[in-house]
Amino acid sequence: MRTVFLAVALAALSSHAQAGPRLPASGLYCPIGVDVPPISVDGRGGLGIDLLDCARVSLSRGRARSEVCFGNGGAQVTLDTDLAVHRDGTLRHDGVAFRLYTGPRPCPAP
Repeated sequence: MRTVFLAVALAALSSHAQAGPRLPASGLYCPIGVDVPPISVDGRGGLGIDLLDCARVSLSRGRARSEVCFGNGGAQVTLDTDLAVHRDGTLRHDGVAFRLYTGPRPCPAP
């Protein structure tokens, strides 16, 4: 019985470890103190960043990557940019801090 429990626990831990860092909580992240476009995170692994809509985004070592992003006019591009998720839930991108915003859209003016 103990062996079965350990095997199941190890399998769960290893699959979680292989998944890599997850995207932050879903929602709109507004820049703090500067006028730059916000970052949006959806619950399906999508990210709106740098005026791109990206699907299947992965985070690794402070980088956000996606093979499928759409820009204005429908242009398809890839994404490889800096994005750090801090313990308090704030994001940092291009030297700017972003905080989850729960008020009415759009983000308030800085």
